[in-house]
Amino acid sequence: MDAQRIEPDLEVVRELREFGGESFKRCSQCATCSVVCDLSNGRPFPRREMLWAQWGLRDRLVADPSVWLCHQCNDCSTRCPRGARPGDVLAAVRQQAIRHFAVPRLLATWANGSATLPLVLLAPVLLIAGALLARDPLARLLGTGPEHGLYAEFFPHWLLIGFFGLFTGLAAAAAVAGVARFWRAMRAADEAEGRYVPATGLGTSLLRVLGALATHDRFARCGAQGGRRWAHLAAFYGFLALYVVTIWAVIDLYVNPPLLGIASRYPFGLLHPMKLLANVGGLLLVYGAARAILDRRRRLDGTPASTAFDWIFAWLLLAVGATGFAVEVLRFTVAPAQEALAHGVYLVHLVVVFQLLVYLPYSKFAHLLYRTAAMVYVEHTARHLPAVVAEADDRPHPVGVAPPSPAA
Repeated sequence: MDAQRIEPDLEVVRELREFGGESFKRCSQCATCSVVCDLSNGRPFPRREMLWAQWGLRDRLVADPSVWLCHQCNDCSTRCPRGARPGDVLAAVRQQAIRHFAVPRLLATWANGSATLPLVLLAPVLLIAGALLARDPLARLLGTGPEHGLYAEFFPHWLLIGFFGLFTGLAAAAAVAGVARFWRAMRAADEAEGRYVPATGLGTSLLRVLGALATHDRFARCGAQGGRRWAHLAAFYGFLALYVVTIWAVIDLYVNPPLLGIASRYPFGLLHPMKLLANVGGLLLVYGAARAILDRRRRLDGTPASTAFDWIFAWLLLAVGATGFAVEVLRFTVAPAQEALAHGVYLVHLVVVFQLLVYLPYSKFAHLLYRTAAMVYVEHTARHLPAVVAEADDRPHPVGVAPPSPAA
């Protein structure tokens, strides 16, 4: 094995501490975490990643797909004799990776800090206010007729679709750019070590990963935090149901085929299949977010460490579901004299939906994208199979530099 010179990045150490992973200094490389982890498959995971964190090897950490295979079940953290909490360290690395690959990177810093949260919320308020100011001039320019309904008169459907279509489109482009950078980094790291050997087609790999995501089966293999699977499943399918309803509503509003033999015009009635699906999805979203918040607040043994990165996303999901139901209730119950109240609640709902969707590439919601990409890459390169050759020597051997003392 050729010797390699280590150039530690002290900023990595600072960021890991900021993101809740400061316990990595306690790691003594005993490998208990690798023994108890059901995902290690004979590899030194996450022991190797803990060493890279101690040495400040940012490029190695953020380009490591194995970091994203961890679901922070914290079996390793509960068994660690030194309290190094590898599960929390890997969660901090994932947050660091999102910030590292984000396009533009500055938004990832703003979107996840409690100090910058007021500014992050103010941005959609100002943008929505600008859209409302441009509503009437744009309507005259486009020749659109008046729309009727409690919310359509306030924020017409054409304006709503155009507004969110524009900004979610920009967010989607940023997300694709970030994930593409991540994929190139994973491949470049493997090619540098001569380990990039595609074993499975990308299409086949993607189908296998989608099957795993559909059941969240890896959560079922967790011991200390196995119950988190249900919160994640509920939130996942709740969001998916609401996304399907949204796309259906846009098509129904402007095309009205009718879809699947269901003739209707948006807005849907309470007994419309899409409205029923929306309500079920909303309930799942609220349940999943509320359970995730309660699980983290209990602070039981093995509970993952929580930072602003986690809390903002969990409360945001809950706010989207809760304000959505409030908007629906007011639609059927509000008196004409109370329309201003309904419009105010609707504005709050639009703001939190904006933050959830448009800031997706920079928030914890980006886990959905980066984890999927990492899992596909692992399937594609067969890294998930049991190790044939021990990889303990894959770690760099610095010239004249010893690893930092665990007590340092």
